[in-house]
Amino acid sequence: MSLRVLKERYEILRQLAKKAGRKILLARDLQTNELVVIKLLIFNSEIEWEELKLFQREAQILRNLSFSAIPSYIDFFEVALSNKKALAFVQSYIEAVSLEQHIQNKGTFSEIEVKQLAKFLLQILIYLHGQNPSVVHRDIKPSNILLTNRSGNSIGDVFLIDFGSVQTLTSSESDICTVVGTYGYMSPEQFGARAVAASDLYSLGATLIYLLTGKSPVDSPQKLGKFEVWRINNCSRELGKWLKKMVEPELEKRFKSAAEALNSLDKLSSTNLSDFSSNLSKKISIKKSADVIEITTPCRKDRESSIVHFIGTLNVAILYGMSSILLLPKIEAIFQPIFINHGLMNNYLLAATAILMAMLSIYVTIWLKIIVNMLFIPFGKKKLQIDKQRIYFSYKLLGLEYRYRPSIPRQAIIKLDSNTNKIPEVIIWLGIYKYSFGKGFLNTAQAAWLSRELRDWLDIKTI
Repeated sequence: MSLRVLKERYEILRQLAKKAGRKILLARDLQTNELVVIKLLIFNSEIEWEELKLFQREAQILRNLSFSAIPSYIDFFEVALSNKKALAFVQSYIEAVSLEQHIQNKGTFSEIEVKQLAKFLLQILIYLHGQNPSVVHRDIKPSNILLTNRSGNSIGDVFLIDFGSVQTLTSSESDICTVVGTYGYMSPEQFGARAVAASDLYSLGATLIYLLTGKSPVDSPQKLGKFEVWRINNCSRELGKWLKKMVEPELEKRFKSAAEALNSLDKLSSTNLSDFSSNLSKKISIKKSADVIEITTPCRKDRESSIVHFIGTLNVAILYGMSSILLLPKIEAIFQPIFINHGLMNNYLLAATAILMAMLSIYVTIWLKIIVNMLFIPFGKKKLQIDKQRIYFSYKLLGLEYRYRPSIPRQAIIKLDSNTNKIPEVIIWLGIYKYSFGKGFLNTAQAAWLSRELRDWLDIKTI
């Protein structure tokens, strides 16, 4: 392009994308000194009337919208090139990375992150579909969703872009429109040149499946045109049911609105590993917020030691009881005459009472330990809690909780290891020391999933 400044206001910095008859440019608004995006539609023999109509519609609709999670309309004008004319549409620039790039660079998203993304995007759709007339995006896919400020504690800020396929639905229209969208993410009704608000829900559902699997919907397992959501490893049963309704091919069986889908998603309980593995007999509970993460697991490893401890303590209790019965009469026969001969009968009674109480106290303590161990075998839990400052290690039993080792600074964590090549478990390395859990009841995929949950929240390396 020969022009470096458009309309004496927009300084072209570089080209972001190009396809037949279209260019997307990054520019600087010389009036505000802010970065902007300029979409150019160049008039040539290849342009079709439908492309012009969609281009003008995108600008017109964005001009009437005002939402923080979508681009803002700035300007629309004609451009005279060397031997051609073009239309220029200027909108705000969002400095962020697409979900597609996130998958390519960092791998798949966790279920908790997918839920957070879904909630943000559904709120955007509630706004769009709530316009009068309703605005249907028609091309929701990973490359059209931007994400920035992502950290281990938060999914970050989410944006929906590229309204080039947007459609408005009015009461006077029959919802008939041009076939637009991206294969794999398009709802079945869009292939019949029809789009409704629920069509965006299908595209969003397909996008979320991609985030969980890293596979394009075209390559994802399907049967008779339906996604086999149950085959997604890192997806709980209840989220799977929700996704299944999002990508239901039959429009009548899909969620009717983004508000209904969001309400249903809000009702889903917290994620646990047993929801997506029939081989996992005990649940792992994960509670995660911006400030703290808590992971509660069964004490399978501790259960074995608890049984040994129980048997050992029981033997001690029996031996202690038998020895007390045998030794007390002998002790009494030795010391009673001494106290009586010296006129210390009262002191003798006090001493005897003290000894009996001490022995009884020891006996009760031993039996309490036996009872606690008996209860701990089926009901005991181990809890790992990490906040912004420290790491805490606790045992839980019947609503009671106690810390079995001192807390340590969070900065002591140097790496995570899912130990998938040996017996699957999750290992947190604290300098040269390690803390592990999950051994004996996690499979390889589950250990990797749980390790990724911690890695994403802590924003550290997994090995």
